[in-house]
Amino acid sequence: MPQAAHDRHLNAIGTRPVPRLLLGFSIPSIVSMTVESLYNIVDRVFIGQGAGWLGLAGITLCFPIVLVIMALSMMIGVGGNTLFAIRLGERKYGQASIILNNSFTLLLLVSAAVLLVGQIFMEPILRAVGASEQTLPEASSYLRILLWGAFFQVTTPGMNHFIRSMGHPRAAMVRMLTGAGVNTFLDWLFIMKFGWGIRGAAWATVIAQACSTVLVMAFFFGKDSPIRLNLRHMRLQTAYAWRIATMGVSPSTMQLCNSLVNVILNRSLAKYGAASPYGGDMAVSAMGIIHSVFMMVAMPVMGVVQGAQPLIGYNYGAKLFSRVRETLKYAFGSAIAFMTAAWAGVLVFAPRIVAVFADEPRLTELSCDSLRVFAAAMPCVAVGMITGNFFQGIGKPWSALFINLCRQVIVLIPLLLVVPRIFGLKGVFMAQPISDALSAALAAAMISAELKRMAARERALPPATTEETSA
Repeated sequence: MPQAAHDRHLNAIGTRPVPRLLLGFSIPSIVSMTVESLYNIVDRVFIGQGAGWLGLAGITLCFPIVLVIMALSMMIGVGGNTLFAIRLGERKYGQASIILNNSFTLLLLVSAAVLLVGQIFMEPILRAVGASEQTLPEASSYLRILLWGAFFQVTTPGMNHFIRSMGHPRAAMVRMLTGAGVNTFLDWLFIMKFGWGIRGAAWATVIAQACSTVLVMAFFFGKDSPIRLNLRHMRLQTAYAWRIATMGVSPSTMQLCNSLVNVILNRSLAKYGAASPYGGDMAVSAMGIIHSVFMMVAMPVMGVVQGAQPLIGYNYGAKLFSRVRETLKYAFGSAIAFMTAAWAGVLVFAPRIVAVFADEPRLTELSCDSLRVFAAAMPCVAVGMITGNFFQGIGKPWSALFINLCRQVIVLIPLLLVVPRIFGLKGVFMAQPISDALSAALAAAMISAELKRMAARERALPPATTEETSA
C-alpha cells in the first residue's frame, strides 16, 4: 500500500464521523475481546461437561496465574499502543516504528520470564492461590502445558493492539477468531473424543494461540502494515522501554489486582465454603462459572474500550478535543446500555446459563444464587472501565491506575475481608458489586474534573488550531 494511502487511512481517525468510527473500531474489538475470553470459557464448558466439577475447580485455580500473564502482555501491548497511537496522531512515524519494535522485543522477554518462573515454582504458586491436595494434580496438569505456550499467550494480544491502531480492526478480529475456532474444535476433540481431560484443554489452548500468533505476526510483514517489524528498531532503547512500561502500568496493574483478588477469593471460598453445605472446592467451582459468565459479559464492554482508545489517543494528540468528548459520549452510552441489559439477562436466565457449565444439582444451586448477587452492580462496571481507558488514552496512566486500584484493591480487598465475616459464603460474592458501585462514583467525579481541564486547554488554543479542532 503506497504511503499516501496509509496516511489517508490513519488521518481518517481524525476526520470521519465519530459514531461511525467508534462502531467500526469497536465491533471488531468486541469480537476480538470476546473471542479472547472464549479460550478460558470454552475450556471450562468442556471440562465441566467432560471432567466434572473437580476439573473445573482445577482450571479456576489457574485463572489468577493466567491473569498475571495477561497483565504482562497488556503492560507492553496497551502501553506501547497508547504511545504508538499518539505518535501517529502527531505524524511522528519514525518514533512510532521504534515504539512498535521495542514493544515486540519486550513481549519476547516477558514470555521467556513467564515460562522459566512458572515451570520452576509451579507447585508453591498453585498452593499459594488456594490449591488443595484434591485439586493440585488437576491444576498442575493444566498449567504445566499452558506455560509452554507463554510466547503465544503474550505476543498475540500484545501485538494485536497495534493492528487496530493502524486502522485495521477487522484484520485484528479475524486473527483472534481463527484462534478461537481452532480452540473450540480441539477442546471438543481432545476432551470429549480423546478423553484427555484437563490436559486436552491446555493443549487445545496452546495450539490455537500458536495459530493466532502466526497470523498476527504475518501482518507486520505484509503490504497492509504502514509500519513494520525490523531488526534495527527491535534493539531496546531504555527511554522508550521505560515509557512503554509506565504507560501500560494501569491496565496491567488492573489485571495483576484481578489476580490478587482471585487469590483472596479462592482462599475465602475455601474457608467460608467449608463452613457451608457445599464445601470449599465446590465453592471454588461455582466462582469459576461466575467468572466465565462475567468475563463473557465484560468483554464486549472491553471491546468498546479498546475500540475507543486509538480514537481518543489520536485525536488528543492532534488536539481535536471535541472529537475526544464525542468519542467518550458514545462509548459511555453504549457500554452502560449493554451492561444494564446483561444484568437483566443474568437475573432472568441464571439457571440456563449455569447449566451450560455443569449439571450437578448442588453446584447449580450455589452458582445461580451467587451469580445474581455478584452481578448486582453490572452497569457501574462500565463507568470505571471507560473512565480508566480515557485517562490511559490521553497519556495519564497514573490516574487510570488509581481508578482501577480503587475497584480492585483499595475498596474491594477490605470488603472481601470484612463482609464474609458478617454474611458467610454469600458475603464473598457480595463484596464485588459493593466495590463496583463505590468505585464508579469516584470515577465519574474524576472524569468530570478532567473534562473541565480539557475544555480550558481547548479555549487557550490559537484560532487556527481551534478551527481545526471544531472541524
